[in-house]
Amino acid sequence: MQTPESTKINTEATIVLDNVAYKVHYKDVPSAADVERMMHQRLQHECASMQSIRKEISELASAYNRYVDLKTEVDSRGKRIKRLMAILGSDSLDGLGTDDVQEEMNLQGEPEGLREELSLWRAIEEYLIIAGETKVGDVQGFFSGMNYEVTRQAIESALRSHANKFRVVKRGREKYISLKKQTA
Repeated sequence: MQTPESTKINTEATIVLDNVAYKVHYKDVPSAADVERMMHQRLQHECASMQSIRKEISELASAYNRYVDLKTEVDSRGKRIKRLMAILGSDSLDGLGTDDVQEEMNLQGEPEGLREELSLWRAIEEYLIIAGETKVGDVQGFFSGMNYEVTRQAIESALRSHANKFRVVKRGREKYISLKKQTA
């Protein structure tokens, strides 16, 4: 049973515990004016940072663009090296070039593996980049000499399938092929 004295003691104990708990868990909450002032400071800091960032971007732009250009060139040359290695085959590549050339070829892969991945039309395209205009039979003969066996029908099929890349002209009984001019 509760008496008025026990209620008073209980109330006082509750107040003391509330005060202790308040002091333990009390966090200083900023006022609206403090938040506004801190937001102004943050805005000024962000604006000042943007100016220095823009200046640094401007200073680095030339180097970055040069990097992008060089990266694109490395990718393009790497693909061309792989196509040439695939066409020529390992027999033709043995002992070719300086140590730097050999090292780069080793980085690109094995010619036989590259040959399996190379599509015939890409091989024909690479041949025509070097040779210019030629007869279909000459392409077949060159590939045969590189132990890259393809039939005349396969070559002609590749030419028809990629008519947008190749120009085929018949002169007498011979078919001459070349690359179409590509407009940029």
